Amino acid sequence: MGVPYKDVSILVVEDQRPFLVLLKGLLTNLGAKDVMMATQADQAIKFCRNHKVDIVVCDLHLGSNKKNGYELYQELMHRKLLPTTAVFLLISADAARPVVLGSLEHSPDDYLLKPFSQAQLTNRLNKAWQKKQFFHDVYNALADSQYSVAQTLLETLPETLPENTGIPAIYYREYVHLRIETYWAQRNYSGAIKLLQSETDLLPSQWAQLALGKSYLAKREFQLAIKCASKVLELNRYDPDAHDIIAQAKSALNFPEEAMDNMRLALKYSPYSLARQQLASQIALKNGDYPLLVESSLATWQLSKNTIFKRISYWCNHIGYLLDAAEAAENKTQRHRFQQEALLLVQRGRQDDAILRLDEPFDIDIFTDIVSARVDVIDGKLIDAKKTIMASQISIESRFTEYPASLAPGSIQTLLNLGEFEEVRRVLDTLKKEKTELDSGSQKLIARFSEEAKDGEDKYTHINRRGIQLYQEEKFAEAKEAFTAALGLSPVNTGIALNLLQCQVKLFAQSGKLDPILVKEARQVYKIVNNAPMREQHQTKFENLQDELIRLGVTTR
Repeated sequence: MGVPYKDVSILVVEDQRPFLVLLKGLLTNLGAKDVMMATQADQAIKFCRNHKVDIVVCDLHLGSNKKNGYELYQELMHRKLLPTTAVFLLISADAARPVVLGSLEHSPDDYLLKPFSQAQLTNRLNKAWQKKQFFHDVYNALADSQYSVAQTLLETLPETLPENTGIPAIYYREYVHLRIETYWAQRNYSGAIKLLQSETDLLPSQWAQLALGKSYLAKREFQLAIKCASKVLELNRYDPDAHDIIAQAKSALNFPEEAMDNMRLALKYSPYSLARQQLASQIALKNGDYPLLVESSLATWQLSKNTIFKRISYWCNHIGYLLDAAEAAENKTQRHRFQQEALLLVQRGRQDDAILRLDEPFDIDIFTDIVSARVDVIDGKLIDAKKTIMASQISIESRFTEYPASLAPGSIQTLLNLGEFEEVRRVLDTLKKEKTELDSGSQKLIARFSEEAKDGEDKYTHINRRGIQLYQEEKFAEAKEAFTAALGLSPVNTGIALNLLQCQVKLFAQSGKLDPILVKEARQVYKIVNNAPMREQHQTKFENLQDELIRLGVTTR
């Protein structure tokens, strides 16, 4: 049975009023009694929040700098503002391949190119409606994340049909697809592979090979994943998902050039996927492809700005990646260009409505300080960077009850570059304790920084502890050498600088005179900590040492 038009509620979303009226007329001619109209996505969201809607017919483009049809569909589904049996039909006059592929990747119930006839509209709506009704209970279970229930329903579904007729041919592909989804949701990738391999009639098809490739990729069986994706590309060389699979597998197998080539093709054929741009950023970061890293991280922010998935961390990470590119630049001109672009974006952020209207913790002034500190690190101004980044950390602690996820990667990376391993550990432990929710890109960054911090901390801690032991044994000259070596690994580390100053003070007292070389060395170390924001335990120690250095005539306030 087709759509019972007289009994359903239909919402038409179209920013061009003539076509909006035309669509309403077509649906009314089909017998629809309850057809509502909206010209913007936000109007549609408000309507769906207050009314039950059975069918949405939505145009892809809904005005410049406004939520589009993709984004409306994502928000309605994420907020569960539509029944699981509701039909969402996306329509568009744009037949460009990236637009069409982007539309299909967002998985609306169907996609229809303008112009279309009433018969075409009716046919698409009827098919989508019937499929939703057939799998009604399964969709409900999946919406509630009851994957084992959905799996049982699918396994027993053939038995519930009249006279054991089996799954109708028109629904069989969706039936297998839903079973695979339940396996994936439960991380049972072997079950998905076994099911697909048993479907010999379906397996030669593009979608089945793609599902098999994704399952192998999840199991880290990279060569088999590549083999499946390659078969897909033989059927359709424009398939972006197949290029995604090969890019991930090649990257994991340490073939960076092939990985990046496939990633670029995936983006060329279908650039309007937030998940794909995030994937491109991760693969580009791993393989040191900074042009793509900058490009894809910017696209991630731009694609998310008008969506339910907007996160300020996308913008912050993009600026961080610009500074990564600056750090890796081959010459001063390139470095300066990337730095200026990052600083300009920060300034523009102060007037960006998408940033000003955030509903998550963020402070543009603190972020500006973090970026400025990172720029100083790249330019070799380590003492200036140290003062700025430490001030930012103290500001974060006084301004927020929990550490903002968006400020963590930039803070950790700058502290790591400065060798402030205690501060890095403090931030990492805070994020873990507070169970801070991080986007996928930030998760990857912080995991990498955590490993780097552990390696650096192990090296400098060993030397620093040796210095402390020698100091306690009153072997001050040897202790000074150990602390100097530790400072070489962590050039502006507050704790080591104070330990070294303490050792130098003891050597002054031991010799009974001010050795010119030792005075020069002490003054250089003193610059690291003088007027720098620091923790209370360090501040007390510094003030005592400062008084002693002034008394000796080594320095002044």
